[in-house]
Amino acid sequence: MELNRGLGWKEATSLGIGAMVGAGIFVLSGVAAGKAGPAVMLAFILAALLAMLLGLCYAELASRYPRAGGSYEYVRETMGPLIGTIIGWAYWGAWLAASSFVSQGFGHYLNALTGAHPLLSAVLLLLVLGTLNILGIRFSGKLQVGIVCIVIVVLIGFFVLGIQHINYSLYTPFVPNGFSGILSAALVGFLSIVGWDAIVASGEEIKNPRKTIPLSIFLSISIVLFLYLGLLFVSTGVVHWQELGSSDVPVALASQQFLGDIGPIFISIVIVIALPATANAFIISISRTAFAMGRNGLLAKKVAYIHPRFQTPIWAISLGVGIQIAFTLVSSINIAVTATGFLYLLTFIFTMIAFFISRKKTPLEERKKQFSAPFYPFVPILALVISISLLIPVGKSGFLMGLIWLSIGAAIYIFRNKSIKHAEKTRLNGKKTNLVH
Repeated sequence: MELNRGLGWKEATSLGIGAMVGAGIFVLSGVAAGKAGPAVMLAFILAALLAMLLGLCYAELASRYPRAGGSYEYVRETMGPLIGTIIGWAYWGAWLAASSFVSQGFGHYLNALTGAHPLLSAVLLLLVLGTLNILGIRFSGKLQVGIVCIVIVVLIGFFVLGIQHINYSLYTPFVPNGFSGILSAALVGFLSIVGWDAIVASGEEIKNPRKTIPLSIFLSISIVLFLYLGLLFVSTGVVHWQELGSSDVPVALASQQFLGDIGPIFISIVIVIALPATANAFIISISRTAFAMGRNGLLAKKVAYIHPRFQTPIWAISLGVGIQIAFTLVSSINIAVTATGFLYLLTFIFTMIAFFISRKKTPLEERKKQFSAPFYPFVPILALVISISLLIPVGKSGFLMGLIWLSIGAAIYIFRNKSIKHAEKTRLNGKKTNLVH
């Protein structure tokens, strides 16, 4: 049950960028601007700071436990199977919830361009990407690189063209809703920037993970922050922040100010190109977490089966895509965002606790052979404090949906645990009977 290491630093970096530069930069950037006004740029810097701090800690854990599963694997190794399972389930749920508004966004933008049925388009996208992932991660990794390069070029062009039309009076007042507005926008920004952990979740398929993972995390977060700040600077400079906050297509609205009527059409085409990269990264993370849970007994062992020819976990991919399709058909963007926020933050909080336990348990000689997060213990402490503070703007709906999802995971763990113990007891009784005969 081992995966093939076929991803280099370019594919791994593109995986992280592709997961971040999708629904967040094209949809949630407007939501964030509506909360913080022009100070949304500060909110995204705060969100990126947290991502960097978490990324450094995750890189250390990934070099110590270079296996698929990300947070699930780290918490299980340090805090035991029960807590590991709950956090793995939370991590899985966060990706599933986030994937629903990505695929829906693809369907709606494609509908605006071609008139294609939005839900059918979303489902077909997931099926096509699932098939590509079954055929091999190397091909999907190269596809990821190509899409991400196109998106980066387009967003740089958006900044270069848009900066010439900025009305600087729109930046006043800069902080219309105070620090609370910045904090609320930082949560949205954090959800937009989250996605770099797709690199960690695929750690078992990355070449030389000790060096490649931290490099890819740093590069992906830095590039995405640069792109976000450029887009937000232009958007809040050509459209009033309140208009951006109330728009379902904020980037298209901003582009219309300096590209005319062709702007929204052009941006819609870019989004239709970009969102498959995001959806692809989600499929990889969702399936690898399912693979890890199957390998460790939470899900059926069949989920951890690796196809001998394609070297991919075909049943884990199929299960993940199936649930993604179900979420896409029944969920709304508001439920998805709040549930994603709570589940992600819970995952990061427990992973930071696992980081401290792992650092304490690992001998110094072993740590010297692995990547180490700098400025210990300040980096993980700061990451933990910011993660806890971002729970405040999650709200009751986020907590409620998250707790419901965690309850389902706990119930599955108890059921699976009893089933495994019963099967083991039956096997031992059968051996005793054979010995008697």
